[in-house]
Amino acid sequence: MALLETPETEQDPYETLRDGLIWGRWKSGERLKPQHLEGEIGCSRAALREALLRLAGEGFVQAEKHFGFRATEHSEEVFRQAAHLRQLLEGEGALLSLSRGDFDWELALNAAHHNLAYVEVQMAGATDLLPYVKRWSRQDWLFHEALLSACGSEMLVKSCKAAFDTFRMYAVSQIREFGFSPTTRDEHQAIYDAAIARDTDACLKAIDVHLALYQDRNRSNVKGNKSGGKG
Repeated sequence: MALLETPETEQDPYETLRDGLIWGRWKSGERLKPQHLEGEIGCSRAALREALLRLAGEGFVQAEKHFGFRATEHSEEVFRQAAHLRQLLEGEGALLSLSRGDFDWELALNAAHHNLAYVEVQMAGATDLLPYVKRWSRQDWLFHEALLSACGSEMLVKSCKAAFDTFRMYAVSQIREFGFSPTTRDEHQAIYDAAIARDTDACLKAIDVHLALYQDRNRSNVKGNKSGGKG
């Protein structure tokens, strides 16, 4: 069952689908039926197919002969690889940003962290996290992007985004509470505090702790239904 909000209108179908796959609007392994998606996101059949083919090329959906498209169902091993890649790339990006970032970078990082922390405070006190997942996924990336934004390498940031998206797509679908836990906010705070203090050792350590999710039993427990009943 898809996680639905209000119908999309006049949106880029590629961006709408990609964003929805990352935060769990369409679940891992779910069949993506054009006859439903056209009205749901408000686009033509041709534009929808073009977007799905582009996403298939990026690994977010799979094309099935005679059956159309299905959201990619990532394995736990792929998730671990994505987490490790994020550790490597974000660590390198953080080192560069901490050495090059100016006051404007600090302002952007502060704003991104403030927005993320606000959402996480609401989540920490909520009994139902589902209404927050979309905003949290977006703010989570915007915080990490802000951290990396002074690194001077657009290619590195793009690579981080690709790893982040694969990581998040698995987490929201297969990990309890969508990958959120009471310690998540503290981990982001530790990354922020170290970055603002230009403490590279502490920042790298905080990133490593944050991304070693599969070693944290509170967040690595997989949901009971990993693959059944989709699409």
